[in-house]
Amino acid sequence: MWGYGYNMMGWGLLAGVIVVALVIVAVFGVLRLLPTRLNHSSISLPPVAGAVQTPRQILDERYAKGDLTTEEYLERVKHLGSA
Repeated sequence: MWGYGYNMMGWGLLAGVIVVALVIVAVFGVLRLLPTRLNHSSISLPPVAGAVQTPRQILDERYAKGDLTTEEYLERVKHLGSA
């Protein structure tokens, strides 16, 4: 009878260690995937109020919106590069 109780404690300890290990592996797996999904996100966030944008960023946004033709965009990029 005493031997039976000892074996159950051994299995219970082993089961507890396995459960904790699985939880740790799951947390690291989720954390490893999280930045990858955020970096490849197609969500475009608006600029933060008061944030300073570079002239190139403004030019890129205007081109993306369709305010500039390809020729105008390339000419202005070339001009910014020489400044």
